[in-house]
Amino acid sequence: MRIYVLYAHPDTERFGGRLAEAYAEAAVDHGHEVRRQDLFELSFDPVLRAGLRLVQPLEPDLIAARANLDWCEHFALFYPVWWGNVPALLKGFFDRTLYSEITYRHDVQDPSWSKMLAGRSAHIVTTSDAPAAWLRDHNRDSDLNAVRRGTLEFCGMQPVKVTRIGGVKDMDQKRRDSWVEKLRRLGEAP
Repeated sequence: MRIYVLYAHPDTERFGGRLAEAYAEAAVDHGHEVRRQDLFELSFDPVLRAGLRLVQPLEPDLIAARANLDWCEHFALFYPVWWGNVPALLKGFFDRTLYSEITYRHDVQDPSWSKMLAGRSAHIVTTSDAPAAWLRDHNRDSDLNAVRRGTLEFCGMQPVKVTRIGGVKDMDQKRRDSWVEKLRRLGEAP
C-alpha cells in the first residue's frame, strides 16, 4: 500500500512525532511504500491571498504534497489539538492544496459534487493535553468535524479512522510507550 504520512506539529521531538515515526517505520517494515512530510518544514504561504476567487499558484513544497496525495492509497495525518482545532498552518495547508477542480468538483446541474480523492482511506491521529472526553463533550469534536467530515470525507476519502489521544501532559512514560506501540501496530496494516 502507498501511504502518505503528514505530521503537523512544529516540533518533531514531541510525543506526536514519536507516534508518526513509529507508524511510518512499521508501515515500511511491513512492505508498504511511505512518503512522509513534516508540515512545519514546508515552505509555503498558508493564506489564500485572493480567497477562492483565484487559484493561487502552489509553491514547490505544496506541489510535492499534492503529488503525495495523488500518489497515496492511504493518508495518515498526525496533529495536535490547539484551542479545539488544528494548528493554523494545517488549515492553511488544506486551504492551499485541497481546492475545487483538484480534490472535488461542483456540478451546476447537480447539488452534489465529484469527490476526486475517492479510493483513498485515511487515519487521523490527534494528541491533546485535554482529555479526549473533554474534546468530545465540551468541544463536540470540533477539529474532527472540520478535518474528517468537512475536509477528507468531502474530498472522497473513505473510510477515515480516528485515534484520539488525550491527557498527554499528564501521561507517564509507560502510557506514552504503550501508545507508540499501538501506533506501530496500526502502521503495520493501515
